[in-house]
Amino acid sequence: MKAIENRVLVQVQKSGPTEKIGSFVLPDDPSGLETATVLSVGDKVESVKEGDLVYIYGNSGKEFMKDGQKYRVVSLSDIVVVL
Repeated sequence: MKAIENRVLVQVQKSGPTEKIGSFVLPDDPSGLETATVLSVGDKVESVKEGDLVYIYGNSGKEFMKDGQKYRVVSLSDIVVVL
């Protein structure tokens, strides 16, 4: 799979512990950021590269399944920081 233009293909890491209050589930990290591994970058992306670990805004981009694995395509602007 190859990301195109200013998009980045990532695989989000399993989230940490959560707290359940009634039917609401609250993440342990209130910042709402998720950790992800960069799998592919589009040809207009220069600031991140394959293999980078990044923080992205929670629930950003579009998620899809392929061969039983979850992937997400995000825009470059959804990436907050490269770790």
